[in-house]
Amino acid sequence: IPECYADTVLVELLGFKSPNHQLGIGKVFGAFEKIYQNRLAVGIIDDDKVKPKDLDAFEKSEKKAGIQRLKKGKHSILVISPAFEDWVFSNAKATNTNPAKFGFSSSNDFQKACKRMDVSGNQKVKDFLNALKQKEAPGFRQLKTWICEGAGLDENEF
Repeated sequence: IPECYADTVLVELLGFKSPNHQLGIGKVFGAFEKIYQNRLAVGIIDDDKVKPKDLDAFEKSEKKAGIQRLKKGKHSILVISPAFEDWVFSNAKATNTNPAKFGFSSSNDFQKACKRMDVSGNQKVKDFLNALKQKEAPGFRQLKTWICEGAGLDENEF
């Protein structure tokens, strides 16, 4: 259950078909309560300055590759830190990938593209994220692993 459009693009790129996109952190928690009450589910959110009270009910697990994992029953929350765009740029640095090669001279340029509703049609964003996936960026690998673990999926199938 990714909270923003760019998160959804990345989750799909990692091989997860038709993620349940929810616009905003509050709606991710709402989906846990309304749609996934008694089922395994994984929410993906940014580390926003304002933390929703719903996070208090989750137990912190571990933090790796800029992702904090929290758990509560059958539900997991993966908190990308810092915000998505800076996290992606740190993964680019870790893999020696130049974002400018994809048209993003700064994380602000990338953020503008990622905040658009139509980001899923932005080939530059998709090419940049795919290059990081192909280079096995540490955050991307960790995100995929924890999505699979939280959803009860075999990572080798993706």
